[in-house]
Amino acid sequence: MAILGIVSVTPSLPYVSADLNIPKDKIGLIVSLFAMPGIFFTPVYGILADKFGRKKVLVPSLIMFGIFGTAGFFVRDFNLLLVLRFLSGMGAASLGALNVTLIGDLFATEKRQKIVGYNNSALNFGTTIVPVIGGMLAMIHWNYVYLLPVLAVALALWMIYSFEEPVSSSKTTSDYFKGFLSALKNYRISMMYVISLLVYVIHFGALWTYIPFLVKNKFIDSSLIFGLVLAGMSLTASLISLFFGKIAAKHSPEKLFAAAFALLAVGLVSVTFMTEWYLLFISMVIYGAGFGIILPNIQSTVIKLAPENHRGVIVSLNRTISLLGQFLGPVISGYILFLYPAGVVGIHLLFYVFAGLAVITLGVSQLAFIKNEKQINEI
Repeated sequence: MAILGIVSVTPSLPYVSADLNIPKDKIGLIVSLFAMPGIFFTPVYGILADKFGRKKVLVPSLIMFGIFGTAGFFVRDFNLLLVLRFLSGMGAASLGALNVTLIGDLFATEKRQKIVGYNNSALNFGTTIVPVIGGMLAMIHWNYVYLLPVLAVALALWMIYSFEEPVSSSKTTSDYFKGFLSALKNYRISMMYVISLLVYVIHFGALWTYIPFLVKNKFIDSSLIFGLVLAGMSLTASLISLFFGKIAAKHSPEKLFAAAFALLAVGLVSVTFMTEWYLLFISMVIYGAGFGIILPNIQSTVIKLAPENHRGVIVSLNRTISLLGQFLGPVISGYILFLYPAGVVGIHLLFYVFAGLAVITLGVSQLAFIKNEKQINEI
């Protein structure tokens, strides 16, 4: 459900830009304004979920996301659309964090890597199908993609009547925050947050926001093709995540990060060399293979390191960092294109910049595992 807010909308962005006369260096605000409220509200939701229960946070969040997300169908003003994107983002802010938190609540340690992999596989499979659906809806008119969030209201109703969450122990507010601050001293948790930030800057700064513009400007103007190209990446990531449990059992987290970020860099660079739109699937498979490893690797590490009574807020803070990356990525891309608005050449430059950032993130990921174990495990 959390993916609907962005990946369904992405194929429609060139049409919003043309219909409302919005420059391409500003169109990324549709993505950024949706992600922005999560930067502030996700850790608050995590604290509330730790204190009062996951369900009491998830249900109103789903309803808010559904109502304000669907309201976008009825507007034709860019500024009003951005306001609705912000409000729907407030509702969606808890979704991506608390589903991972529930995995930590419901499954024992030995099963978590496998379930985290399954969760990311389902997420990426959703991002395989949803961009295609979004592209097909955008062929009718771009505003039709905003009908999809109404599904969140249906899910909220199901949770009210059918979902029972596990009972968790509760601490006093003072002890809770002392434990939370102590957990943040864990070096490896902090490094996972840095990696999450950079991953999402790359993912939403280059791939999700500007692949449609690359396809339109260089190959073909079709929102369905935009969605299909992005779906190729997501399908690959879904298949890789499905087997993450088996992959992680054979390789250390640092080796997985090294291989995955190398694949991201190669995938981003190769985009610029493709001479036909269908050849972009090669780049999407390479990139998707790396992305399918990175997210479950981060999430399983954070769940493992987070103290049980603080799992909600620790995982939510990781989600906050990722949303900050979602916000910053399109902003950085827009600034690059503002400085260098040279059509396809400028978009190529964009992909080179983010490929370089993927290499830098590879180095950062290795730093997370070179501290001595006493420092890493200190809580």
